[in-house]
Amino acid sequence: MRKRGGEEHEIIVKRRSKKGGHDEHGGAWKVAFADFTMAMMALFMVLWIIQPQNQQQSRADADQLTNPLVEGGAGIFDGSSRTPLDLDGVPVQVSPRKDRDNQARTPQEDPGATLGEGQPGEPRRPHYAEPGQMQELAELLEQLALQLDAEANIEVQVVPQGLRILIKDDAQRFMFSRGSARLDPHFEKLLQRLAGILAKVDNHLIISGHTDSTPYRGVVGGYNNWNLSGDRALRARNVLVEAGLPTSAVLQVTAQADGMPLLPSDPQNGANRRIELLLLTSQAEGLYRELFGDAQVRVDYREGGAQFNAPGS
Repeated sequence: MRKRGGEEHEIIVKRRSKKGGHDEHGGAWKVAFADFTMAMMALFMVLWIIQPQNQQQSRADADQLTNPLVEGGAGIFDGSSRTPLDLDGVPVQVSPRKDRDNQARTPQEDPGATLGEGQPGEPRRPHYAEPGQMQELAELLEQLALQLDAEANIEVQVVPQGLRILIKDDAQRFMFSRGSARLDPHFEKLLQRLAGILAKVDNHLIISGHTDSTPYRGVVGGYNNWNLSGDRALRARNVLVEAGLPTSAVLQVTAQADGMPLLPSDPQNGANRRIELLLLTSQAEGLYRELFGDAQVRVDYREGGAQFNAPGS
């Protein structure tokens, strides 16, 4: 380009590229994105931590719906109510059970599976297959003892064979009149209420009578502590049955006399006098049936020689 005066000058034009937005805020989005990423990571960690608890709660809810002692679930006492079942005035405190087996049982797996079930219109009663499942029933019986002011008269133990229920004297009340099978009204009421609970389960019972080692006085016709303990056990069985316990629920009534004292070091102590109920597990009942039934493996000795017999052969 030429200017006036004839002098020539070279003009240099510098062009600068324009940047979009405001340069002073160009890195703010990175900070916001980092905060968002951190928040999402924290959320995922919280969800991951609480997931096992939600699964446990879901299983507990499912157990409650299928619990046989709750009305309205998928259990044996189906109905429209979700309230705990009232067993003769004693409310059942439902607790989750992880080891409850709700599958159908075959007679080989559970000898009592086909007894007292399957009748039209009859609700299916729960069956406690293992000792751990009977803890719930033990707590229920303890509540019954509190209601009847019988804490000193009833003792409940979970043993490998099932649920052991001891009914015994206290310092003020004797279960039976001395030397007889005449039952005290307090203990009769206790047995009646106990029958209302036991009638709602499918397990079977063994009832045994026990005395102390004091010899029976006034012997007539050879009557002794064996007869006395047997008569008392039969009296307890009759009260239970009259109060609603199915007759088939009792497998055996035994007389123990003073053969199984609670206090071996003091056999004449009155604490040894008692009635015991043993609610059998599936395994214990199966063993009982093997001992007294036709299901055991055995060798029969006959005129023709020894013959081996096995179940189903």
